[in-house]
Amino acid sequence: MLRFATACCFWLLATAALAQPVGFRPAPPLEQGHSHNDYWRPRPLFDALALGFKSVEADIFLVDTTLLVGHERADLRAARTLESLYLAPLRQLGVNRYAQPAELWLFIDFKTAGPATYEQLRRVLARYEPLLSTPSHARPAGVRVMLTGGYPRAEVLADHSRLVFLDGQLPADLQPELAATIPTVNADWHAHFQWDGRGPLPAAEAARLRQWNALAARTGQRIRFWNLPAATPVQRRTVWRVLLAYPRLLVGADELTELAPTIAEAQAH
Repeated sequence: MLRFATACCFWLLATAALAQPVGFRPAPPLEQGHSHNDYWRPRPLFDALALGFKSVEADIFLVDTTLLVGHERADLRAARTLESLYLAPLRQLGVNRYAQPAELWLFIDFKTAGPATYEQLRRVLARYEPLLSTPSHARPAGVRVMLTGGYPRAEVLADHSRLVFLDGQLPADLQPELAATIPTVNADWHAHFQWDGRGPLPAAEAARLRQWNALAARTGQRIRFWNLPAATPVQRRTVWRVLLAYPRLLVGADELTELAPTIAEAQAH
């Protein structure tokens, strides 16, 4: 059982975590960019927003009745909660997250048992409902919460007052009738592609990307690959440039200062 810090210490740390950093400036929103492992950065959320990323990701663990953010249990700290790192700062920023109003997608990756984690997430999100774009109420500059990882799909779909959307599986959930509930689908890159950025993209794999991109354009969904080849800067940028040619793809990375200018360059053409 994770041992919590004293109440005084917790609130001091939490307040520091949610405070808007000195020098923060809204950025023009970037299409197609996804901030993977966002909480690993020195300023979770704000580093991504400062570069214009419209999609960020937080892994959550349910510990007692608190949703803590971290990649592994060993990384968890009492002050690093979903509220302190993401929801409270977003409420503080309001629509002023970018140089122009844009919806933010907050992916929440379930790392602990689905039903209990979802029940607590429902309670937490209810406190921030005016901030959210939900299945029943779209807000052009709202925050759209996207569940991914080990979320309990049946329980979420049975919740008719849900405040969240789902990240589905590629290719099974790439269907027009699912788009309202499942706006994005994801897949492990290496489960479908052999290309690692070296040499030309094989014709058969290029055809598969074109097919899925065209289908996603018809269904209104987005596609997100994870576990992309990323061993070197050259490899990363080569892969990103190829994927950015397909407008329905979200391109995720840990190296935001490399990906942001690559996306900006692609958007300019």
